[in-house]
Amino acid sequence: MTHVENTSVVVTPQILVNIVRDGHEFFAERRVEARYEYMALDLVRRYVAQEGVPRESDSLFGAALYVVSRHPWSHPNPMSQVEFAARLNLSEPSLDWYTDSIVERLGFITLHDKSQQKFFVDPNDTIVSVMNAIVRASVGEEIVKSVVTGTVISANQLAEFIVDRLCNVVKIVPPVFESDLISTVLRRIDEESSRILKELGGRQILR
Repeated sequence: MTHVENTSVVVTPQILVNIVRDGHEFFAERRVEARYEYMALDLVRRYVAQEGVPRESDSLFGAALYVVSRHPWSHPNPMSQVEFAARLNLSEPSLDWYTDSIVERLGFITLHDKSQQKFFVDPNDTIVSVMNAIVRASVGEEIVKSVVTGTVISANQLAEFIVDRLCNVVKIVPPVFESDLISTVLRRIDEESSRILKELGGRQILR
């Protein structure tokens, strides 16, 4: 069963406004801090505009709040999803469904700490902007170096270097997420190296 009313129906501006207002009432009743409320409401707006009207609005509101409250910089954040659902008086399975749907549909990055608790990074977050900028610069530099000198660094080595910069030099991601961030950075390295590869006529550089 889908958790949205009808994804084929165009979501009008008025529908979006009404859902945002409903969300505000939901958060006001639960005395949610304004800074979290507005981030969550913006997430609701983005999700509904893309996916359609939810069948269970309260669960969507709760999931949006859960996602924004679990930014990597909130670590350590020991509250489980079950506890979070209970605090908001929501169905945990529905909260879980909308959480997964928000993360998947809006392209969030999921990171895990050592206890495998989930934390989420918005694709529009500064963390992603900085990560992408460092990947672009690092991949570009390594590729031109390999063209000039013939020396080649592996993608894994480059990923470890970039993650170290993100966590220990720039310090934009807590070090607890270093190992989990490697796979994300490797994907970005592959995308960027493939783009530059086309410019160089298909020459393989990073391995």
